[in-house]
Amino acid sequence: MTKLDLAFIQQSNSNTTHHLDTFSKHDSGFLWVLFVLVSAFLLLMKESVNSAYFFKINQTSQHFSPELLASVTDMGNGVVTGSIMVMVLCFKPAWILRTLLAAMICLVMTHTLKSYFDAYRPAALLEQITIIGDARHSKSFPSGHTATIFLLAGVAFLSSRRLLSRIFFVSLAVIVGLSRISVGAHWPIDIALGAIIGWSSIYAASFICKKRLLPMHYQFLILSALLLLLGTLSLLSKNEFPQMPIVDNLQNLYLVSAAFFLFIRYLFIHNAMKIQLFEAKPSTHKKYNVTPKKGRASESKEK
Repeated sequence: MTKLDLAFIQQSNSNTTHHLDTFSKHDSGFLWVLFVLVSAFLLLMKESVNSAYFFKINQTSQHFSPELLASVTDMGNGVVTGSIMVMVLCFKPAWILRTLLAAMICLVMTHTLKSYFDAYRPAALLEQITIIGDARHSKSFPSGHTATIFLLAGVAFLSSRRLLSRIFFVSLAVIVGLSRISVGAHWPIDIALGAIIGWSSIYAASFICKKRLLPMHYQFLILSALLLLLGTLSLLSKNEFPQMPIVDNLQNLYLVSAAFFLFIRYLFIHNAMKIQLFEAKPSTHKKYNVTPKKGRASESKEK
């Protein structure tokens, strides 16, 4: 570990110490949100309630443009959510390891349940519904987009003490989750379980993963590798809305913004730490004791 990393950690610890012990105090607000999500899931287990809420929410899509709904629902895409997560982690570097672990937990749980239940989507069972984008018919339960966006909301909620920031990310997650019903991709119960998985994944990861602030160059390497992975997925994955180029354009915008933000953020920190180390470094100039030479007048007197 270099002196630059040590200086960075010392400065970051002053800003993140009060966030590292969040779970020892059991954040009541986080648990209240989890309680609401579980209650909604239990309510939607009744098929008639699940269907009734689906039709009510799906019909609201008629009041919005398809491009807007597609852009909003694509925020639950792993590429977009991951790009936003990189920006968040630049401010909250102590949460990098926890977030990576939570993402793996969320991914495994979501795909395992999707494969196990292999539930039919609304497009496979209903005819008179609004469908925006490609129609999908299988692996509906739970919603992967909702799980991903609620993971992001959970990280932002627990790593921040600002009420406005918490409200913004939770509201964003709820809107993205509801948009999955509006575009005809999921049932309401899929959204509820996806939200529970994403929300609880970061909570579980925070108990498993130790509190550790990585050196600056490790943070930069991890986040850069994550961005490279997201960019690769963006090129290889199939777009859910092929007739709407705005979705691809926004996805690329999120990726470029995250890369630019990461570069500027760590370039600024690197330069700031260099200045701090230079100012704290003791002077290396040698001090010499210079004695004045005696003049000729004094020498003649001595003679």
